[in-house]
Amino acid sequence: MDSFCFSPFDFVYKTLNPPFLLQILFIQILIRVLFRLSFVAMSSNRKSTSEKPKGVEADSSPGLIKPIGPPYVSSSHSIGDPHSKQAKGEASVNSGLTKLSGKTAVSSGVFIGVPKSKNPNGTIIHSTKTGVSSGVRGKAAVSSGVKGKAIVSAEVMAFKDVKYGPHDGELRFRLIHFWEARNVVTKVLIGLEMLLIDQEETVIQGFIPAGRIDTYLPHMRAGGIYRLNSFFRSNNKTLYRVAEPSFTITFSSTSVLSDLEDSSVCFPEDHFRFHGYEEYDAACDLRGNLYDYVGHIKLVNGQVLSDSLVLDDAEIASSRRVLIHVQTHDGPVMKLYLWDKAASDFSEKFKASGGTGRVILVTTLNPKRLGVALALSSMTPSRVFLDTDVQATRDYLT
Repeated sequence: MDSFCFSPFDFVYKTLNPPFLLQILFIQILIRVLFRLSFVAMSSNRKSTSEKPKGVEADSSPGLIKPIGPPYVSSSHSIGDPHSKQAKGEASVNSGLTKLSGKTAVSSGVFIGVPKSKNPNGTIIHSTKTGVSSGVRGKAAVSSGVKGKAIVSAEVMAFKDVKYGPHDGELRFRLIHFWEARNVVTKVLIGLEMLLIDQEETVIQGFIPAGRIDTYLPHMRAGGIYRLNSFFRSNNKTLYRVAEPSFTITFSSTSVLSDLEDSSVCFPEDHFRFHGYEEYDAACDLRGNLYDYVGHIKLVNGQVLSDSLVLDDAEIASSRRVLIHVQTHDGPVMKLYLWDKAASDFSEKFKASGGTGRVILVTTLNPKRLGVALALSSMTPSRVFLDTDVQATRDYLT
């Protein structure tokens, strides 16, 4: 039993025994080496997973892929997307080749529609596609091309077939006349009004909002024949109408206007709506439809017609008017007041005739009653013709 007991001396002896100490030291060193190897292995594994080979993107999150190469930029505007742009805010260049309904039409004119876009260096951007007339829709740049090539076009519509709302179809017409529309009180420019006639001799009113006038006006000319793609039919105003239909063709941000010079269709040169004394008397002060008048001149500013009659330009400029007494055949004599541009146009035409002008035609007149007398007053869209200027005056002379 004593052999199973250790005295303090025995414990000290075993503890201080050199072989025993070496075993403890070896175990401690082995533990440290294993721990260090494990730490190095873990660090190496983390480094290998975080690094990537050169030229390869690391996945930052599942499902998120970074595209290779520059982003795609459309080279042309579509009718339904007038605000598409290139990188850095540059307007995209219209190719001019628009696929619509699949029907073809030939136009030798040029597309017109917007001011020419410029790149940062100030040069005009042009498309290099062949067989495409120049021009664009909306706010895109102007593209160049070759006249006489066939282009894909929308279905051609007559004015009478146009329904209310937006349309991608095509209208063909002659531009008879156009003029500025301003607020009566503030004189602020509202837009550009037009008188249009199609191949069926239907006359309607057109309208270009003020913000788009600079786009189309430089390319418009009275008497020109055009095609219009993409437009909006809106209700016509009830006051001072210049055409019978109750709707207006309005140019939208996607509208494309182009010359139509090779058309085999004959468009009337003009259209007049004549009223006589009785019709004007019935419509007096109603501010409704504005009709036209043709008759012969009796007096000009109180002077009888003669070869020696000379108009006073200074008086016309200061008063801004010309007063003419007119008569249709044997009907009653009426006063005809020509204001502003109509007055100056009459003065120029009368002088050009050498004072021999006898027949006058004035469009879009507003009938008024001054006291008990019926008078006709010109309006902003009024036009003046003398003697042989148009077929209607020539017919009246005969």
